Amino acid sequence: MEDTLLIDTDVLVDLLRNKYEIINWFKDNNDKFKFATTIINIFELYTGAYRSNNEDKEIKNVQDIIDRFIIFNLSLESVEEAGKQRARLEKQGHPLESRDIFIGSIAVTHNLPLKTNNKKHFERIEGLNLT
Repeated sequence: MEDTLLIDTDVLVDLLRNKYEIINWFKDNNDKFKFATTIINIFELYTGAYRSNNEDKEIKNVQDIIDRFIIFNLSLESVEEAGKQRARLEKQGHPLESRDIFIGSIAVTHNLPLKTNNKKHFERIEGLNLT
């Protein structure tokens, strides 16, 4: 049975840049996981695409990701989780970027592990399984 693995923006960017290590990782894990990402990650990819000097190509690359990955949207449950996480982190004096809180909270509410190269961005989110 395939498990679903949530993929963060930094890993998707490496995939789009055809980085050898990440291409091989996806090939090695293609039978083990269904790959997913969040609407927030897609927002980040589109932002990069529209900033690019090669806008048309980069937009097509984002659309290819959308076609190949399961996309998780924000829900009332994930937004509540994000609010809870953000309030806790702010009370502790350790605020976190809103986009990272939303991505992490989507993962938590769907009980999905998150593959990221930016573990420091996410390690303070309670209940989040990082890979």
